[in-house]
Amino acid sequence: MSDTSTYLVEYQKALAAQGIDGVPLAREAEALKLLSGAQLWQALESFHRLSDQVSSIWDSDYGALLLEALGDECAEADGKVFFYEAASTRAGAYTASASAGGEALARKIDLDRISAKLAAFRTGP
Repeated sequence: MSDTSTYLVEYQKALAAQGIDGVPLAREAEALKLLSGAQLWQALESFHRLSDQVSSIWDSDYGALLLEALGDECAEADGKVFFYEAASTRAGAYTASASAGGEALARKIDLDRISAKLAAFRTGP
């Protein structure tokens, strides 16, 4: 299990402990893996709308974590880039919405991690 998937599992447990049901959004994320082309883009827009309705905790955006995990799991290069870019967009917006400098720095951890994955994947080992 990757660090991201381990963190995601703990995040989901914390959501549940706070009475937040993260399962429907996780199912939506899983469904994205089955789509391509225009259907994938349309489903991603729907995913973003649903993700915006789920409270985020721990200075991380739940939707960004789900998308990053999809990128980690994806075997195809184009799929990895697609999901990492989508995760980066969500994480970047979440970071930008921080109300204080320390909060922004904490939120930026996810964005930096996803950006590093994208950069390493694009430049190769």
